[in-house]
Amino acid sequence: MVVGKSEYTVNGKTMEMDTTVLLLEDRTFVPVRFVSEVLGANVEWNASIRTVYITTGGTVPTPSPEEGEIRYYDGIAFNPATDVDEFGRMTIEKSQEFLLKMADQLAFVKENGRYYIVGEYPEIPEEFEWAVGIGINLKSGGRRNFSTLTARKEYLIPNEGSFKKDTTGLININDIDSFGITISVLNKDINEDLGILEIAYVIDGTLSDGNDRRVAFVPESSSIPQISYTDSFNFEKMFQW
Repeated sequence: MVVGKSEYTVNGKTMEMDTTVLLLEDRTFVPVRFVSEVLGANVEWNASIRTVYITTGGTVPTPSPEEGEIRYYDGIAFNPATDVDEFGRMTIEKSQEFLLKMADQLAFVKENGRYYIVGEYPEIPEEFEWAVGIGINLKSGGRRNFSTLTARKEYLIPNEGSFKKDTTGLININDIDSFGITISVLNKDINEDLGILEIAYVIDGTLSDGNDRRVAFVPESSSIPQISYTDSFNFEKMFQW
């Protein structure tokens, strides 16, 4: 690694990261993910509790062209040779990293008496796109559906970049019963994924399991168990209305 450069070399192979080595006040700062992975460690980022886990297995991998080229998207390592299945869908393991990061950057906020849905999409490989659905159930009956796919302009939210959707006038805040949110990363060509992140939050009452909140990764195949993130998810950060 060279100070100020994004390129680095591993066993003679030139790689590239999404940041640079910094020199500040006579101290050198290097990205922990890149250094850890080069030294054979596994790095996992839990966005909901903003914690990095680094585990070592005692071996140092040697990158090769046959194994694909690792690229980083908002700090998430992505290798098309290992993180995509034979149909072009992002793997379950890698999907969860991107989905949890997106969920951590989605919130319902109040500013100056107005109510907004705000979000910032993490960068993803160009062959994929985000799909988000936000359903708000009302005590009086009915449901307001905000989506990246709806044809109704007043309920449409973008599927890239950042957004701030003003919902004032579309919803009576005191009439809200519960929220239901789905987030997925789709292959653009086939419009498919291997699973979605589901978030449910009930203001008055409970879900069918007796709890008032739930976050889970739901695989596309029913033969694969769901993965719960309820205990670690920051509901207070997301739901501020």
